[in-house]
Amino acid sequence: MLLRLLLKNFLSFDDEVQFDMFPNMKRTRLCDHVYLNAGEIPLLKQSALFGHNGAGKSNLVKALEFVRAFACDKDFIKSIDLRKFFYLLKEDAAKDSINLAVEFVHRNRYFFYDVEIGLKEIVSEAFYETFPKNERMALVYERRKDTVTFSEGVVVNDAVAEATRYMLQHNPTSSLLSLNSEFPVIRDERCSLANDWFREQLAIIVVCPSVPSVPAMTAMIDVLRADMEMMEFVRGLVSKLEVGVKDLNVEETDFEQWAQAHMTTVDKLPMDMNMDDRSKINGKSTMPLSLLANRAPVVSMDIEEGTGKAGKVYRLMMESIGRNGYTCPLGTSSLSDGTLRALTLLMALYNATKMGMTVFVDDFGCGLSPTMVRGIVEFFAKTKDTNGQLIFTTHDTTLLDATDVLRPDEVWFADKHDGATKLYSLNDFKDHDKVPALRGYNEGRYGAIRFVNLLDE
Repeated sequence: MLLRLLLKNFLSFDDEVQFDMFPNMKRTRLCDHVYLNAGEIPLLKQSALFGHNGAGKSNLVKALEFVRAFACDKDFIKSIDLRKFFYLLKEDAAKDSINLAVEFVHRNRYFFYDVEIGLKEIVSEAFYETFPKNERMALVYERRKDTVTFSEGVVVNDAVAEATRYMLQHNPTSSLLSLNSEFPVIRDERCSLANDWFREQLAIIVVCPSVPSVPAMTAMIDVLRADMEMMEFVRGLVSKLEVGVKDLNVEETDFEQWAQAHMTTVDKLPMDMNMDDRSKINGKSTMPLSLLANRAPVVSMDIEEGTGKAGKVYRLMMESIGRNGYTCPLGTSSLSDGTLRALTLLMALYNATKMGMTVFVDDFGCGLSPTMVRGIVEFFAKTKDTNGQLIFTTHDTTLLDATDVLRPDEVWFADKHDGATKLYSLNDFKDHDKVPALRGYNEGRYGAIRFVNLLDE
Protein backbone atom coordinates (compact mmCIF):
# COMPACT_ATOMS: atom_id res chain seq x y z
CA MET A 1 0.00 0.00 0.00
CA LEU A 2 1.02 3.59 -0.56
CA LEU A 3 2.33 5.70 2.30
CA ARG A 4 3.36 8.86 0.51
CA LEU A 5 4.43 10.37 -2.78
CA LEU A 6 6.84 13.32 -3.01
CA LEU A 7 7.43 15.31 -6.17
CA LYS A 8 9.37 18.36 -7.24
CA ASN A 9 9.95 20.12 -10.57
CA PHE A 10 7.56 17.74 -12.32
CA LEU A 11 4.87 19.00 -14.73
CA SER A 12 2.82 21.58 -12.77
CA PHE A 13 4.68 20.93 -9.49
CA ASP A 14 7.56 23.33 -8.82
CA ASP A 15 8.51 23.29 -5.13
CA GLU A 16 8.40 19.93 -3.36
CA VAL A 17 4.94 18.73 -2.34
CA GLN A 18 3.80 15.61 -0.52
CA PHE A 19 0.67 13.52 -0.87
CA ASP A 20 0.21 10.89 1.83
CA MET A 21 -2.19 8.34 3.25
CA PHE A 22 -1.48 9.05 6.93
CA PRO A 23 -4.61 9.41 9.08
CA ASN A 24 -5.25 11.90 11.85
CA MET A 25 -5.56 9.44 14.73
CA LYS A 26 -7.36 12.02 16.87
CA ARG A 27 -10.41 11.55 14.67
CA THR A 28 -12.77 8.84 15.85
CA ARG A 29 -15.40 9.09 13.11
CA LEU A 30 -15.16 6.36 10.47
CA CYS A 31 -12.31 4.73 12.35
CA ASP A 32 -12.79 1.61 10.23
CA HIS A 33 -11.29 3.61 7.34
CA VAL A 34 -7.91 3.27 9.00
CA TYR A 35 -5.88 0.10 8.51
CA LEU A 36 -4.28 -0.75 11.85
CA ASN A 37 -3.01 -4.19 10.91
CA ALA A 38 -1.10 -3.23 7.77
CA GLY A 39 2.20 -3.15 9.63
CA GLU A 40 3.85 -0.74 12.01
CA ILE A 41 1.87 2.41 11.23
CA PRO A 42 -1.81 3.18 10.47
CA LEU A 43 -2.84 3.99 6.89
CA LEU A 44 -6.00 5.32 5.28
CA LYS A 45 -7.93 3.02 3.01
CA GLN A 46 -9.02 5.72 0.55
CA SER A 47 -8.48 9.30 -0.54
CA ALA A 48 -10.21 11.77 -2.88
CA LEU A 49 -8.46 14.71 -4.56
CA PHE A 50 -10.58 17.72 -5.57
CA GLY A 51 -9.68 20.87 -7.46
CA HIS A 52 -10.57 23.13 -10.35
CA ASN A 53 -9.72 22.42 -13.97
CA GLY A 54 -6.01 22.83 -14.63
CA ALA A 55 -5.09 22.63 -10.93
CA GLY A 56 -2.77 19.65 -11.49
CA LYS A 57 -4.81 16.74 -10.11
CA SER A 58 -3.98 14.50 -13.06
CA ASN A 59 -0.31 15.41 -12.78
CA LEU A 60 -0.19 13.71 -9.39
CA VAL A 61 -1.37 10.51 -11.07
CA LYS A 62 1.15 11.03 -13.88
CA ALA A 63 3.94 11.39 -11.33
CA LEU A 64 3.19 7.99 -9.84
CA GLU A 65 2.83 6.58 -13.35
CA PHE A 66 6.21 8.08 -14.26
CA VAL A 67 8.10 6.69 -11.28
CA ARG A 68 6.54 3.25 -11.79
CA ALA A 69 7.51 3.21 -15.47
CA PHE A 70 11.05 4.31 -14.61
CA ALA A 71 11.33 1.59 -11.96
CA CYS A 72 9.99 -1.16 -14.23
CA ASP A 73 10.96 -0.33 -17.82
CA LYS A 74 14.62 0.09 -18.67
CA ASP A 75 13.75 1.83 -21.96
CA PHE A 76 11.19 4.25 -20.51
CA ILE A 77 13.29 7.42 -20.53
CA LYS A 78 14.44 6.72 -24.11
CA SER A 79 10.81 6.38 -25.22
CA ILE A 80 9.61 9.82 -24.05
CA ASP A 81 10.40 13.48 -24.60
CA LEU A 82 11.79 14.08 -21.12
CA ARG A 83 11.84 17.87 -21.45
CA LYS A 84 8.04 17.95 -21.39
CA PHE A 85 7.97 16.56 -17.86
CA PHE A 86 9.90 19.37 -16.19
CA TYR A 87 8.10 22.31 -14.59
CA LEU A 88 8.32 24.70 -17.53
CA LEU A 89 6.84 27.95 -16.16
CA LYS A 90 10.16 29.43 -15.10
CA GLU A 91 13.42 30.48 -16.66
CA ASP A 92 15.97 27.71 -17.24
CA ALA A 93 13.18 25.16 -16.71
CA ALA A 94 15.32 22.09 -17.20
CA LYS A 95 18.23 23.43 -15.15
CA ASP A 96 16.92 21.73 -12.01
CA SER A 97 16.32 17.99 -11.84
CA ILE A 98 13.01 16.18 -11.53
CA ASN A 99 12.69 14.67 -8.06
CA LEU A 100 10.21 11.84 -7.41
CA ALA A 101 9.99 9.59 -4.38
CA VAL A 102 7.48 7.02 -3.22
CA GLU A 103 7.17 5.18 0.08
CA PHE A 104 5.13 2.01 0.23
CA VAL A 105 4.52 -1.11 2.26
CA HIS A 106 4.46 -4.59 0.78
CA ARG A 107 4.23 -7.81 2.76
CA ASN A 108 4.63 -5.84 5.99
CA ARG A 109 7.95 -4.35 4.91
CA TYR A 110 8.38 -0.65 4.17
CA PHE A 111 10.39 0.81 1.30
CA PHE A 112 11.39 4.22 0.00
CA TYR A 113 12.38 4.71 -3.64
CA ASP A 114 13.87 8.09 -4.60
CA VAL A 115 15.01 9.26 -8.05
CA GLU A 116 16.54 12.47 -9.35
CA ILE A 117 16.49 12.83 -13.12
CA GLY A 118 18.24 15.54 -15.06
CA LEU A 119 17.68 16.43 -18.70
CA LYS A 120 20.85 14.64 -19.81
CA GLU A 121 21.45 12.05 -17.10
CA ILE A 122 20.10 10.10 -14.15
CA VAL A 123 21.56 12.13 -11.31
CA SER A 124 20.72 9.65 -8.56
CA GLU A 125 18.58 6.67 -7.64
CA ALA A 126 18.28 5.42 -4.08
CA PHE A 127 16.39 2.49 -2.61
CA TYR A 128 15.87 2.04 1.14
CA GLU A 129 14.05 -0.23 3.50
CA THR A 130 12.36 2.00 6.05
CA PHE A 131 11.31 1.47 9.64
CA PRO A 132 8.73 4.24 10.27
CA LYS A 133 8.08 3.30 13.85
CA ASN A 134 11.74 3.90 14.68
CA GLU A 135 12.12 6.73 12.14
CA ARG A 136 15.00 4.85 10.54
CA MET A 137 16.01 4.16 6.94
CA ALA A 138 18.35 1.36 5.89
CA LEU A 139 20.06 1.81 2.54
CA VAL A 140 19.83 -1.03 0.03
CA TYR A 141 21.69 0.79 -2.74
CA GLU A 142 22.43 4.31 -3.92
CA ARG A 143 23.39 5.05 -7.49
CA ARG A 144 25.13 8.21 -8.63
CA LYS A 145 25.32 8.14 -12.43
CA ASP A 146 27.06 4.78 -13.05
CA THR A 147 28.55 4.44 -9.55
CA VAL A 148 26.61 2.33 -7.05
CA THR A 149 27.04 2.10 -3.30
CA PHE A 150 25.52 -0.94 -1.60
CA SER A 151 24.65 -1.40 2.03
CA GLU A 152 26.57 -3.91 4.10
CA GLY A 153 23.51 -6.16 4.09
CA VAL A 154 23.64 -6.66 0.31
CA VAL A 155 25.91 -9.48 -0.83
CA VAL A 156 28.11 -7.96 -3.53
CA ASN A 157 31.33 -9.51 -4.83
CA ASP A 158 33.61 -8.16 -7.54
CA ALA A 159 31.65 -9.88 -10.30
CA VAL A 160 28.34 -8.34 -9.17
CA ALA A 161 29.90 -4.88 -8.85
CA GLU A 162 31.41 -5.15 -12.32
CA ALA A 163 28.15 -6.43 -13.86
CA THR A 164 26.23 -3.57 -12.25
CA ARG A 165 28.71 -1.00 -13.53
CA TYR A 166 28.55 -2.55 -17.02
CA MET A 167 24.74 -2.44 -17.10
CA LEU A 168 24.61 1.22 -16.10
CA GLN A 169 27.35 2.27 -18.51
CA HIS A 170 25.46 0.67 -21.40
CA ASN A 171 22.04 1.82 -20.15
CA PRO A 172 22.72 5.24 -18.61
CA THR A 173 19.08 6.38 -18.70
CA SER A 174 17.69 3.19 -17.14
CA SER A 175 16.92 2.59 -13.50
CA LEU A 176 19.01 0.05 -11.68
CA LEU A 177 15.79 -1.46 -10.36
CA SER A 178 14.54 -2.18 -13.90
CA LEU A 179 17.92 -3.48 -15.08
CA ASN A 180 18.20 -5.77 -12.10
CA SER A 181 14.72 -7.09 -12.79
CA GLU A 182 15.77 -8.09 -16.29
CA PHE A 183 19.32 -9.15 -15.38
CA PRO A 184 19.16 -10.11 -11.67
CA VAL A 185 22.75 -9.66 -10.55
CA ILE A 186 21.74 -8.09 -7.22
CA ARG A 187 20.10 -11.00 -5.46
CA ASP A 188 18.38 -9.15 -2.66
CA GLU A 189 14.81 -9.93 -1.63
CA ARG A 190 14.04 -6.24 -1.11
CA CYS A 191 14.61 -5.47 -4.80
CA SER A 192 12.23 -8.30 -5.73
CA LEU A 193 9.57 -7.00 -3.31
CA ALA A 194 9.81 -3.48 -4.76
CA ASN A 195 9.47 -4.78 -8.30
CA ASP A 196 6.49 -6.88 -7.27
CA TRP A 197 4.72 -3.89 -5.71
CA PHE A 198 5.26 -1.62 -8.72
CA ARG A 199 4.23 -4.29 -11.22
CA GLU A 200 1.52 -6.25 -9.42
CA GLN A 201 0.17 -4.20 -6.51
CA LEU A 202 -0.15 -0.74 -8.04
CA ALA A 203 -2.91 -0.08 -10.58
CA ILE A 204 -3.31 3.28 -12.33
CA ILE A 205 -6.49 3.92 -14.29
CA VAL A 206 -7.06 6.95 -16.48
CA VAL A 207 -10.76 7.20 -17.32
CA CYS A 208 -10.98 8.36 -20.94
CA PRO A 209 -13.65 11.01 -21.63
CA SER A 210 -14.81 9.03 -24.67
CA VAL A 211 -15.85 5.40 -24.88
CA PRO A 212 -13.06 3.02 -23.79
CA SER A 213 -10.84 2.08 -26.72
CA VAL A 214 -11.05 -1.23 -28.54
CA PRO A 215 -7.82 -2.56 -26.93
CA ALA A 216 -9.11 -1.54 -23.48
CA MET A 217 -12.45 -3.24 -24.05
CA THR A 218 -10.73 -6.34 -25.41
CA ALA A 219 -8.50 -6.41 -22.33
CA MET A 220 -11.64 -6.19 -20.18
CA ILE A 221 -13.06 -9.26 -21.94
CA ASP A 222 -9.84 -11.21 -21.54
CA VAL A 223 -9.41 -10.34 -17.87
CA LEU A 224 -13.00 -11.24 -16.99
CA ARG A 225 -12.89 -14.61 -18.72
CA ALA A 226 -9.51 -15.42 -17.17
CA ASP A 227 -10.41 -14.36 -13.60
CA MET A 228 -13.62 -16.02 -12.51
CA GLU A 229 -13.54 -14.47 -9.04
CA MET A 230 -13.42 -10.98 -10.54
CA MET A 231 -16.17 -11.99 -12.97
CA GLU A 232 -18.45 -13.07 -10.11
CA PHE A 233 -17.64 -9.87 -8.19
CA VAL A 234 -18.62 -7.68 -11.15
CA ARG A 235 -21.72 -9.77 -11.89
CA GLY A 236 -22.83 -9.32 -8.28
CA LEU A 237 -22.68 -5.52 -8.54
CA VAL A 238 -23.63 -4.71 -12.13
CA SER A 239 -27.38 -4.91 -11.52
CA LYS A 240 -27.03 -2.40 -8.66
CA LEU A 241 -25.69 0.28 -11.02
CA GLU A 242 -29.31 0.96 -12.06
CA VAL A 243 -28.44 1.17 -15.77
CA GLY A 244 -30.95 -1.47 -16.88
CA VAL A 245 -28.45 -4.33 -16.85
CA LYS A 246 -29.36 -7.46 -14.91
CA ASP A 247 -26.28 -9.56 -15.52
CA LEU A 248 -23.29 -9.97 -17.82
CA ASN A 249 -21.27 -12.81 -19.27
CA VAL A 250 -18.61 -13.51 -21.85
CA GLU A 251 -20.12 -15.23 -24.87
CA GLU A 252 -17.95 -17.80 -26.67
CA THR A 253 -18.46 -18.59 -30.38
CA ASP A 254 -16.50 -20.50 -33.01
CA PHE A 255 -14.79 -18.06 -35.35
CA GLU A 256 -16.34 -19.44 -38.56
CA GLN A 257 -19.85 -19.30 -37.07
CA TRP A 258 -19.28 -15.79 -35.81
CA ALA A 259 -17.77 -14.64 -39.11
CA GLN A 260 -20.76 -15.88 -41.11
CA ALA A 261 -23.13 -13.96 -38.84
CA HIS A 262 -21.18 -10.73 -39.38
CA MET A 263 -20.38 -10.97 -43.10
CA THR A 264 -23.08 -8.39 -43.78
CA THR A 265 -21.27 -5.75 -41.75
CA VAL A 266 -17.88 -5.89 -43.44
CA ASP A 267 -16.62 -6.32 -46.98
CA LYS A 268 -13.70 -8.42 -45.91
CA LEU A 269 -12.79 -9.93 -42.57
CA PRO A 270 -9.22 -9.18 -41.43
CA MET A 271 -7.87 -12.69 -41.88
CA ASP A 272 -4.26 -11.49 -42.03
CA MET A 273 -3.84 -10.58 -38.40
CA ASN A 274 -1.04 -8.53 -36.90
CA MET A 275 0.47 -10.96 -34.45
CA ASP A 276 2.24 -8.11 -32.61
CA ASP A 277 -1.16 -7.02 -31.26
CA ARG A 278 -1.78 -10.31 -29.49
CA SER A 279 -1.82 -10.67 -25.75
CA LYS A 280 -1.38 -13.78 -23.65
CA ILE A 281 -4.28 -14.87 -21.45
CA ASN A 282 -3.87 -18.19 -19.64
CA GLY A 283 -1.26 -19.28 -22.16
CA LYS A 284 -3.48 -18.56 -25.18
CA SER A 285 -2.91 -15.88 -27.77
CA THR A 286 -5.72 -13.36 -28.11
CA MET A 287 -6.30 -10.49 -30.48
CA PRO A 288 -8.62 -7.47 -30.43
CA LEU A 289 -10.93 -6.95 -33.40
CA SER A 290 -13.34 -4.13 -34.14
CA LEU A 291 -15.59 -4.49 -37.18
CA LEU A 292 -16.80 -0.92 -37.49
CA ALA A 293 -14.96 2.37 -37.16
CA ASN A 294 -17.47 3.80 -34.70
CA ARG A 295 -19.30 2.08 -31.82
CA ALA A 296 -18.25 -1.33 -33.06
CA PRO A 297 -18.99 -4.69 -31.49
CA VAL A 298 -15.74 -5.48 -29.72
CA VAL A 299 -14.49 -9.03 -29.51
CA SER A 300 -11.43 -10.97 -28.43
CA MET A 301 -10.08 -13.89 -30.42
CA ASP A 302 -8.02 -16.92 -29.57
CA ILE A 303 -5.26 -17.44 -32.10
CA GLU A 304 -4.31 -21.08 -32.59
CA GLU A 305 -0.62 -21.50 -31.88
CA GLY A 306 1.43 -22.52 -34.90
CA THR A 307 -1.31 -21.78 -37.44
CA GLY A 308 -2.09 -18.11 -36.85
CA LYS A 309 -5.76 -18.90 -37.43
CA ALA A 310 -8.59 -17.65 -35.26
CA GLY A 311 -10.25 -20.25 -33.10
CA LYS A 312 -12.78 -18.84 -30.63
CA VAL A 313 -14.42 -15.42 -30.53
CA TYR A 314 -15.43 -13.83 -27.20
CA ARG A 315 -17.93 -11.00 -26.71
CA LEU A 316 -19.01 -9.22 -23.55
CA MET A 317 -22.80 -9.46 -23.38
CA MET A 318 -25.13 -7.61 -21.01
CA GLU A 319 -28.47 -9.09 -20.03
CA SER A 320 -30.56 -5.93 -20.34
CA ILE A 321 -34.03 -5.47 -18.88
CA GLY A 322 -37.01 -4.34 -20.96
CA ARG A 323 -40.77 -4.10 -20.62
CA ASN A 324 -42.59 -6.48 -18.27
CA GLY A 325 -39.31 -8.02 -17.12
CA TYR A 326 -38.23 -9.08 -20.61
CA THR A 327 -34.46 -9.48 -20.88
CA CYS A 328 -32.25 -9.48 -23.94
CA PRO A 329 -28.45 -9.90 -24.25
CA LEU A 330 -26.84 -6.77 -25.73
CA GLY A 331 -23.24 -6.28 -26.83
CA THR A 332 -20.97 -3.39 -25.89
CA SER A 333 -21.96 -1.36 -28.96
CA SER A 334 -25.48 -1.04 -27.50
CA LEU A 335 -24.32 0.34 -24.16
CA SER A 336 -23.64 3.92 -23.12
CA ASP A 337 -20.11 5.19 -22.61
CA GLY A 338 -20.85 5.73 -18.92
CA THR A 339 -21.97 2.11 -18.46
CA LEU A 340 -18.76 0.83 -20.02
CA ARG A 341 -16.65 3.12 -17.83
CA ALA A 342 -18.59 1.95 -14.78
CA LEU A 343 -17.67 -1.65 -15.63
CA THR A 344 -14.01 -0.63 -15.69
CA LEU A 345 -14.41 0.91 -12.24
CA LEU A 346 -16.07 -2.24 -10.88
CA MET A 347 -13.01 -4.22 -11.97
CA ALA A 348 -10.77 -1.66 -10.26
CA LEU A 349 -12.99 -1.91 -7.19
CA TYR A 350 -12.35 -5.65 -7.08
CA ASN A 351 -8.58 -5.10 -7.09
CA ALA A 352 -8.80 -2.54 -4.28
CA THR A 353 -11.36 -4.46 -2.21
CA LYS A 354 -10.28 -8.07 -2.60
CA MET A 355 -6.74 -8.16 -3.99
CA GLY A 356 -5.00 -5.73 -1.63
CA MET A 357 -3.91 -3.45 -4.47
CA THR A 358 -3.41 0.31 -4.40
CA VAL A 359 -5.67 1.61 -7.16
CA PHE A 360 -5.31 5.17 -8.51
CA VAL A 361 -8.16 6.41 -10.70
CA ASP A 362 -7.90 9.73 -12.50
CA ASP A 363 -11.18 11.62 -13.08
CA PHE A 364 -13.23 9.02 -11.26
CA GLY A 365 -16.63 10.50 -12.04
CA CYS A 366 -16.04 11.21 -15.74
CA GLY A 367 -19.32 10.57 -17.55
CA LEU A 368 -21.00 9.12 -14.45
CA SER A 369 -23.90 10.53 -12.48
CA PRO A 370 -23.14 11.82 -8.96
CA THR A 371 -25.31 9.06 -7.47
CA MET A 372 -23.32 6.38 -9.31
CA VAL A 373 -20.02 7.92 -8.19
CA ARG A 374 -21.20 8.02 -4.59
CA GLY A 375 -22.52 4.46 -4.80
CA ILE A 376 -19.22 3.05 -6.03
CA VAL A 377 -17.12 4.99 -3.50
CA GLU A 378 -19.57 4.14 -0.71
CA PHE A 379 -19.29 0.44 -1.50
CA PHE A 380 -15.55 0.57 -1.00
CA ALA A 381 -15.76 2.82 2.06
CA LYS A 382 -18.28 0.62 3.87
CA THR A 383 -17.02 -2.82 2.88
CA LYS A 384 -15.47 -4.14 6.07
CA ASP A 385 -13.06 -6.71 4.68
CA THR A 386 -11.21 -4.47 2.19
CA ASN A 387 -7.45 -4.93 2.12
CA GLY A 388 -6.33 -2.38 -0.48
CA GLN A 389 -6.52 1.35 -1.21
CA LEU A 390 -8.70 3.42 -3.53
CA ILE A 391 -7.30 6.85 -4.43
CA PHE A 392 -8.96 9.04 -7.01
CA THR A 393 -9.24 12.52 -8.48
CA THR A 394 -12.71 13.88 -9.11
CA HIS A 395 -14.82 16.94 -9.89
CA ASP A 396 -17.85 15.47 -8.10
CA THR A 397 -17.92 17.83 -5.14
CA THR A 398 -21.17 16.32 -3.81
CA LEU A 399 -18.88 13.75 -2.16
CA LEU A 400 -17.68 16.51 0.17
CA ASP A 401 -21.02 16.30 1.99
CA ALA A 402 -20.89 12.50 2.17
CA THR A 403 -19.74 12.51 5.80
CA ASP A 404 -20.54 8.81 6.14
CA VAL A 405 -18.26 8.02 3.19
CA LEU A 406 -15.20 10.31 3.49
CA ARG A 407 -13.21 11.43 6.54
CA PRO A 408 -11.70 14.95 6.48
CA ASP A 409 -8.20 13.47 6.28
CA GLU A 410 -9.30 11.46 3.23
CA VAL A 411 -10.10 14.70 1.36
CA TRP A 412 -7.29 16.48 -0.48
CA PHE A 413 -7.27 19.61 -2.61
CA ALA A 414 -5.10 20.68 -5.54
CA ASP A 415 -4.76 24.41 -6.18
CA LYS A 416 -2.49 26.50 -8.38
CA HIS A 417 -0.54 29.56 -7.30
CA ASP A 418 1.67 31.39 -9.79
CA GLY A 419 1.32 28.44 -12.16
CA ALA A 420 2.49 25.84 -9.63
CA THR A 421 0.35 23.14 -8.00
CA LYS A 422 -0.01 22.94 -4.23
CA LEU A 423 -1.53 19.98 -2.37
CA TYR A 424 -3.17 20.09 1.05
CA SER A 425 -5.80 18.25 3.07
CA LEU A 426 -9.21 19.28 4.39
CA ASN A 427 -7.83 18.07 7.71
CA ASP A 428 -5.61 21.20 7.75
CA PHE A 429 -8.65 23.46 8.28
CA LYS A 430 -10.12 23.91 11.74
CA ASP A 431 -13.60 25.08 10.69
CA HIS A 432 -14.64 22.09 8.58
CA ASP A 433 -16.44 20.49 11.54
CA LYS A 434 -18.63 23.59 11.95
CA VAL A 435 -19.27 24.34 8.27
CA PRO A 436 -20.47 21.60 5.87
CA ALA A 437 -17.52 20.77 3.63
CA LEU A 438 -19.37 21.30 0.35
CA ARG A 439 -20.67 24.69 1.46
CA GLY A 440 -17.22 25.71 2.67
CA TYR A 441 -15.66 24.62 -0.61
CA ASN A 442 -18.24 26.47 -2.70
CA GLU A 443 -17.66 29.58 -0.58
CA GLY A 444 -13.95 29.41 -1.32
CA ARG A 445 -12.88 28.68 2.27
CA TYR A 446 -10.49 25.93 1.18
CA GLY A 447 -9.29 27.33 -2.13
CA ALA A 448 -8.93 24.88 -5.03
CA ILE A 449 -11.92 26.49 -6.78
CA ARG A 450 -12.31 29.12 -9.48
CA PHE A 451 -15.39 31.30 -9.92
CA VAL A 452 -15.72 31.72 -13.67
CA ASN A 453 -17.50 34.80 -15.03
CA LEU A 454 -17.50 35.22 -18.80
CA LEU A 455 -19.87 38.19 -18.74
CA ASP A 456 -18.70 41.74 -19.43
CA GLU A 457 -19.08 43.96 -16.38
